[in-house]
Amino acid sequence: MLGSMPKLKLQTTLFAVGPAALCGLALSLSACAPTLNLGNVIDTTPSPAKAGPLLVGQTWAISGQLAGESVSKTLAVPRLTEVQNGSGTLSLRDQVAAAQVPSAGYEYVSYTNNDQLKQVHFVWNVAAAGGIDRYECLTSDTGSLPLVGVLTLQRQGDATTARGTCSATPTNPPPAPASK
Repeated sequence: MLGSMPKLKLQTTLFAVGPAALCGLALSLSACAPTLNLGNVIDTTPSPAKAGPLLVGQTWAISGQLAGESVSKTLAVPRLTEVQNGSGTLSLRDQVAAAQVPSAGYEYVSYTNNDQLKQVHFVWNVAAAGGIDRYECLTSDTGSLPLVGVLTLQRQGDATTARGTCSATPTNPPPAPASK
């Protein structure tokens, strides 16, 4: 009975110290080792990143009517990065930098996904006689193709915004994954 007393006291002491201290005692405990998620290691099949209807590798044809004139543009989705409430082709930092110095080559595609709102947003700038024209096609119904929404044009140095309608359709959906 005397032999069991120190063992009980040792167990109580170790319990009071906690698992973090046990790792420091160089005990071989699996709880102290870093964990490894084998899900990413086992499945090596590449799959495109996806955000709503957007897939990396897609291009989208945007067309619309604005003040009686046809507008069309093709925008690519080369990558998707996390942005507030969704994903986009540019990081927030890159968007802010582009907004500070508007350029004709600016293009941006994003998907917003929060509880009340699911939107795809296509933005591009075009060089114009008076500076840069900024076009935006904002679609709110992401459930069916083509995506349909509101097209706006904001001319640099002009306070008025022209509004019309737009639609967007993927022109080259990525191929389906090969079956195993």
